[in-house]
Amino acid sequence: MSLLDAVSNSTSGLSAQAFALNNLSGNIANSTTAGFKSTETHFADMLAQTEAGSQPAGGVSLSTRTSLQLQGTVTTTGVATNLAISGDGYFVVRANAGSASSPSFNGQTGYTRRGDFAPDANGYLVNGAGFYLFAGPSAGAPVRVATGTDAPASLAVSSTGALTATQADGTTRSLGTMTLAQFDGPENLTPLDGGTYLATDRSGSAFYGLAGSRITSGAVEQSNASIADQFSKMIETQQAYSANTKVLNAANEMLQDALTMYV
Repeated sequence: MSLLDAVSNSTSGLSAQAFALNNLSGNIANSTTAGFKSTETHFADMLAQTEAGSQPAGGVSLSTRTSLQLQGTVTTTGVATNLAISGDGYFVVRANAGSASSPSFNGQTGYTRRGDFAPDANGYLVNGAGFYLFAGPSAGAPVRVATGTDAPASLAVSSTGALTATQADGTTRSLGTMTLAQFDGPENLTPLDGGTYLATDRSGSAFYGLAGSRITSGAVEQSNASIADQFSKMIETQQAYSANTKVLNAANEMLQDALTMYV
């Protein structure tokens, strides 16, 4: 390997490790965010073609993958409007394209596992990222509950998706039928923001149904990013970054020495 190869490879390694550190930082920052799915960084050696046909190492390429199919722990919150999915599937959500007093939902349909829903001033259920919950793809408006003294004491979702609010006095009110979005290739969903994803050609179009999954009210699915695991990976990544820095510095010093010989 030539000195220029060493410089090129170590620079490639530094860039890749910096990218990995950025993903790890995001995972750590969201380790307590409901429904968050960690982002994993994958490395692959690149081979440099030469005229002689040999293939010395030519740096590293990287790719990222979100661990969408790794279930987080379902934790009871005591908040009636919080919802958690056990099993496959995603809540159907949309962003408000209008104002708080006059909401409009003519934008893209999103899919999320983030179920920390709470009623806004109009009683519409909104999660912590600001996305509104829809019972299904054909629903004309978000799920809406009573507020103030009439706020539900609990919500219940039956095995068939029937969403029912129970008031403090024991009376019940139907809020529609909940369904979940399912995908043939969920690992290929593309991230939007706030733990929300959009369908892609590779993920396939959404099809709907509980498909054996269960929705629990008064609970949320926690982040699947283990803080201990992420810090362990961060230490390894920092060490790899430091090693690439040493190689780059050594190659630079050798290049300087070589140049000095010809001056």
